Amino acid sequence: MEPPPSQTVPATPSAGVGSWRLFVPVIVVALLAQLTAAQDFFGAMTKPMVLAVLGVFGFQATESAGMLTVGDLVVPWSRDCAGLNLLVVLLAVTVWMQRHRRLDLGFWLRVAAALPAALAANIARVLTVVAYRVWFFPAVESPQLHYFIGLAWLVPFAMVLVPVDVRGRLVTSLELMHAAAVLALVAPMAEAPGGLALTLAAVLTLAHCRLPACVSPIRWFATVAWLVAAAGIVLTGVESFWLPWLLVCPLLLMRSWILSWEGVILLAGSQPMFQLLPWGQALTWVGLALAGWKLFKGPGAPSQGSSRQLPRLVRLALPLVAASFCLPFLGSTLVTPELANLNPPDTATLREIPGDGYQVHLPGQPEDMGLFWYLPSGSQRHHTLKVCMKYRGIDLRPASENSAVMTDGEVWMREFFLLPQGLVSSHADYVWATLRPGKTSGIHLIAVASCADMTESQFASAAATLVQGLPLPTKPAGR
Repeated sequence: MEPPPSQTVPATPSAGVGSWRLFVPVIVVALLAQLTAAQDFFGAMTKPMVLAVLGVFGFQATESAGMLTVGDLVVPWSRDCAGLNLLVVLLAVTVWMQRHRRLDLGFWLRVAAALPAALAANIARVLTVVAYRVWFFPAVESPQLHYFIGLAWLVPFAMVLVPVDVRGRLVTSLELMHAAAVLALVAPMAEAPGGLALTLAAVLTLAHCRLPACVSPIRWFATVAWLVAAAGIVLTGVESFWLPWLLVCPLLLMRSWILSWEGVILLAGSQPMFQLLPWGQALTWVGLALAGWKLFKGPGAPSQGSSRQLPRLVRLALPLVAASFCLPFLGSTLVTPELANLNPPDTATLREIPGDGYQVHLPGQPEDMGLFWYLPSGSQRHHTLKVCMKYRGIDLRPASENSAVMTDGEVWMREFFLLPQGLVSSHADYVWATLRPGKTSGIHLIAVASCADMTESQFASAAATLVQGLPLPTKPAGR
């Protein structure tokens, strides 16, 4: 039904989310998320602006060799600093929040305004990171806090670009925060195995998230359970469940979607580990095909939107729910203990590698054996060696039955974990040791050697000997 002429902002169309019109923004948002893997061209515009702003505030700043130097502080200039990811997410949010509107001049003007808005938001984000590191020197923000700073600056700029819904600014802010948090989590996953399937699964599920006109008591009880589940994720550190947790928000997710076959499949497909199962990607594509067929089939369920005034209880609860969307970015910093002795020994020769890691050569280490040392990322637990290598395009299998040594046919590999309580040699024991609240995720050690240089038993023995006596992570003195 069309809104009365007195309403200045068009209401959500009565056609449900199953309408074929939704198919275009779903594809656009999915492709925008995939662009985070493209070459970063956005930094050429961002760098001089950041340096100019720092100069205005009296800081002597220079940039060279991929490093931003502010006084005595050196900050690596990464893809995040360049701001392409922020631009992609802001564009995606702008398109997404207007998905039920006509593609008129106002729509395209808002999309075009995303470029200068992203520039301004990214400059503010970089300056916030620099200020944090200056204030807390020599400490560095966690990866989760790093992403949260970007999200915190993205939302106010997105609020300027997105027109206010007829249900009010509070509802618009809630749905915008939800979409921004989901897309901010999806963007870095686009490069992982099954990234395209995961992105489409998450975006199609997000398409079925909308605040209903009437919030039933069952939804309130489910929301309380949903918040308790968030506490469980924070305490246990199973951070791969944050994206499904966001998508299943009881106040927003349509019941008809979660009770459908495609809804269940695609919600499971939004879990990164699901994509690594032998049948995970195939099943996700089956769910995507089924959902795509229903998009073209008909109008689907009616929209849950309404222009009437929200009850007072709902208006009071919405800010709390919106604030909970920040938990995937801040949760691990709330419970992870601060540790020392995380870096390799001073006597080791190091070569830094992407992903918070080092290639290490210890005194007395055999020349035909390598050792990789991966640091913890907040409270996020390390994956198994097989999964870690799967992300790098390498398929491993046990070298023999019940063996801790893995191989791809060309190299031997074995994993260990350094924890404050000692050295752990199996992932099962590691999970058990780190499952309790407040436990650190520790250091992941991976020994590697060529199959041509030694036998499996020789490698297993040499790897175990190599990691003995390494310094364990400890709590700093006085903590």
